[in-house]
Parts: sequence; C-alpha cells; structure tokens
Amino acid sequence: MFQNRYFHVKAFFIGVHDHIVKRYFSNYYFPYKDAGEETEANIFAAELLMPDFLFKLRPQGQRPSLALLDTLASDFSTSLLATAFQYVTHTSEQVALVVSHCDQIKWFHRSKDFWPWIRTGKIHPHSAAGERLDGKADDTRRMVRTPAYAWLVDFENDSRHDIMEDSRYLEWYERTVTLLWLEEDLNE
Repeated sequence: MFQNRYFHVKAFFIGVHDHIVKRYFSNYYFPYKDAGEETEANIFAAELLMPDFLFKLRPQGQRPSLALLDTLASDFSTSLLATAFQYVTHTSEQVALVVSHCDQIKWFHRSKDFWPWIRTGKIHPHSAAGERLDGKADDTRRMVRTPAYAWLVDFENDSRHDIMEDSRYLEWYERTVTLLWLEEDLNE
C-alpha cells in the first residue's frame, strides 16, 4: 500500500514539474532551452516553494536589488536563483535576470514589462559584471548605473542611456547573477 501511494505522489510531482518547466521554457519567458538541470530545478522550486499567491505581494514597493532577493530567499528558505526567477516572473518592475558562466551569458529571464532584448554571447567589459571579470571591481552589492549598450540589443551606439545593474559571483554555482532594472524610460 505504501509503495502504491509513493508512485502516485511521484507521478503527480513529475506531472507538475513537466507543466511548470514547459510553461517557462517557451521563447517568451525563457529563450535558452539548454540551460541545464540546475536551472530546471530552480524553476520548479520557485513555483513549488514560492507560489505566486504567497510571493507576489511581498516585494511590492521595494527597489529591485540582489539584497532584496536575498531577504526573500531567506524568508522562503529558497536559493537566490529560484527566488530571482520568481521575482522576475511576478514583479511589476521592469527587471531581467541574467546568468553567465565565465565571460558568456548563458540565459536570461525578463519580466513582462522589460521590453528591450538582452545581448547574448560575451559579457560586455563596460558592464559591472564585465568589470568584475576583468578584476577592475568586486560584486556591486547594490544597483549601479551601467551603459545600456553593455546589456541591451539596439543600444550599441547609444551612450546617452543607462540602466541599473546589480551583479554578484556565486561561487557555489560558478556563475555570475545579474539583476537589470529599467529605472528610467529608455525611449527618451
């Protein structure tokens, strides 16, 4: 009898996992289908441990930052990456999560209102993440101004616009996590 229940519970969670991951691995939400099992696990944990009805209202009215995400991760007992993914999914702020390995952007996830497309490939040296990789700076520890061209497609020759960036190297994952925020309108 116990074994039979175990298989029913396992089948349920496999079905839930497949539904959650397929929902996010569409081109709209998540352009990199080969981001790996760790990413899948973070997406699944985000939905399972931080369902939108519990999570949505918590960060409202607070400035986006990795420090805010650390607080939420602590409150929900979840990883920074899982928390960041859920935050970007449910916030009304114009933010994006970018995960890179060495000097390469591996994947990103944009909030529904973050309209610019994010550059792929090598991290730009003028970004805070790029300066950290070059040994010119440490983790940002807060939002800092970064030229929009360092992260965004269609801003390559635009030195007038900035975006906000908070970047941190996660030694455990051997990844750099970056939270981007459009604090000001880029259309001006």
